Amino acid sequence: MQTEQPIMTREEFDRIGAVLDSRSINNADRSDTDALLLRVIHCDSCGGRMYLNKQESKKNQAPTYKCNSHARGDKCDAPANIRGDWTDEYVTAEFLRLVGSVQTKHVVVVPGYDPEPELRATLAEFNEHQEQQGRQKSRHARQAWQERADALDARIADLETREKREAQRIVTPTGRTFADEWAEKDTAGRRAMLIEAGVRLDVRRGTRGGWRKLDTRRVDFTMRGELDPAAEAATATVADQEAETRNDAPPAPSSAARLAEHAPKSVPELVPRTA
Repeated sequence: MQTEQPIMTREEFDRIGAVLDSRSINNADRSDTDALLLRVIHCDSCGGRMYLNKQESKKNQAPTYKCNSHARGDKCDAPANIRGDWTDEYVTAEFLRLVGSVQTKHVVVVPGYDPEPELRATLAEFNEHQEQQGRQKSRHARQAWQERADALDARIADLETREKREAQRIVTPTGRTFADEWAEKDTAGRRAMLIEAGVRLDVRRGTRGGWRKLDTRRVDFTMRGELDPAAEAATATVADQEAETRNDAPPAPSSAARLAEHAPKSVPELVPRTA
């Protein structure tokens, strides 16, 4: 916009900017920690993040995720802590149960283009340039002024012919599943998958006792994001397959069926939702 012959159009500039933004480093996500559930696990009492604590762990004792309300200067009425390896295993199992079979997709966002902002800016520059008309004393200055005026005028005319175009989101299946991606990722990569999927684990304070496994009554696993519908579809498919295996699908039209009593069987639980 500052030259008579720009090296790229505004449309090309916007597309390159979008690519650079997509590849920028997210400094908010830490790569110096092996806490799988950082930014995923929260204290149910205060809603704050829980952090993996290794320093206070005793010898041969697994690290724990702890409520960090005191470090934030907040008060938590029932701060929670929970064994780290059990919680990591639980979230991993739930995540892969829900979306492990879902196919991943490669998403390319093509930015839209609106000529109006550039048109207004160029027109404002043209009007400012016009205010200098007749102030040139030399022939060369008048020629330079006219060349700039012609260039701005030509640019305005070009922008007036351009149409607004909405952004496009091109989605292409990769042929791989989330389970495939999970198996190849390190801890930071897996954590990014959980965060992008909108996974959240809320933990309540536990009771004292010699627990040998995770008390799942203490935790609420939720997933809110673009994967949520895909998870529900995958779960429904599994339920249908189990129903077909049990041969309890509805009979075909005009067929005879004898009803029999069966012991109730569990079906995969859908993604818990909160209001």
